[in-house]
Amino acid sequence: MEGTIRKAEPRDAVEMAKLYYMAGRSHVELSIHDLIIPGPPGMTDERIGTLAKVIAAETVSWMSYVYYKVVEVDGKVASGRATFTVEQYDDRQVGGALMEAGWQVKDLMELVKRLEVWEATDTGRVPDYLIVEHVATFEEFRGRGYTGALLERAGDEAARAGLKGLQLTVLLGNEPAIRVYEKAGFRMDITKENPDFERLFAAPGVGRMLLDLG
Repeated sequence: MEGTIRKAEPRDAVEMAKLYYMAGRSHVELSIHDLIIPGPPGMTDERIGTLAKVIAAETVSWMSYVYYKVVEVDGKVASGRATFTVEQYDDRQVGGALMEAGWQVKDLMELVKRLEVWEATDTGRVPDYLIVEHVATFEEFRGRGYTGALLERAGDEAARAGLKGLQLTVLLGNEPAIRVYEKAGFRMDITKENPDFERLFAAPGVGRMLLDLG
């Protein structure tokens, strides 16, 4: 594979924020990060800047660079993904990181309200399976096998940790991504549809996919 997989660093935060936004948008127009960070939708400087601050914050959350791996090609971040355990998936740390970025308690309360539709549609997490999140590749680097390589490395991490496999969440209707994950060995475990979710995201719901280690 052209490129090098390495641990992310704080200096990668802005490029990671762009990848996070892309992963959260999937195949539709609205990204989950358009709900998390208010303002006009899109990859705006303000939204990317806030995400970058959360990623690089001293408060380590599941959005932190600490859990991220990137593919670097010719000095550029080309692709990336996060892995963390169910125990590390704690939104309280995200709140702490957002407050480091300048948010107030009222901002966090408003965030909880904005995310109600997402939370009502979330398929949950399976214990003993490593969570894979924020999977994305910049357009100019697509088609080079980076997602497959990152997922393979994630499987190695899960095996070393003694976990049963990998899990991830995908928007229903994102057939290209689902095919990539199936090719990597994932299977659809459970789906959940919600008409309110579909009105907001133009996708019927979400699915949880699992990869079982032998």
